[in-house]
Amino acid sequence: MNRHPRAKRLKLVVDLAEKAEQQALAEWGRLQQQLQQEEDKKQQLDSYVAEYQRAIALPSERKLNGGNIQNALGFIGQIRQALSQQQQQLILLQQQVEHAQQRYLQQHGKLKALHNLLEKLDAEFDQQQEKNAQKQADEWANRMAFRSGSS
Repeated sequence: MNRHPRAKRLKLVVDLAEKAEQQALAEWGRLQQQLQQEEDKKQQLDSYVAEYQRAIALPSERKLNGGNIQNALGFIGQIRQALSQQQQQLILLQQQVEHAQQRYLQQHGKLKALHNLLEKLDAEFDQQQEKNAQKQADEWANRMAFRSGSS
């Protein structure tokens, strides 16, 4: 609980900073998850290319004729085109993840600075309260000493 009057007023700012930090963290997590999904798609496309290339290079019991090979090569070309587009998507998503991470780190830094400020204000407030209490105790002791000395 914040005791300093300024700390009480800053509570709203801290609440907003905490909300912004949470949102930035959630966005960063969402983008990382999306990036992972897109990387999984790319791996799947890579495995399709490898599978078709193996089928052409090592024909098994299926007989491959020129038409089948041509179809497989055409399909490999389409997959490679999709891979190129997927790579562009991954680059874009990676940039978005990095940007979201930076936003989170900025929000986290702001929040930490606000918490430090609140702690400092409360420490100053406590110190001032202790000074006031000591001053009152000293005044009371002086009055008591004055009263007992004048009796």
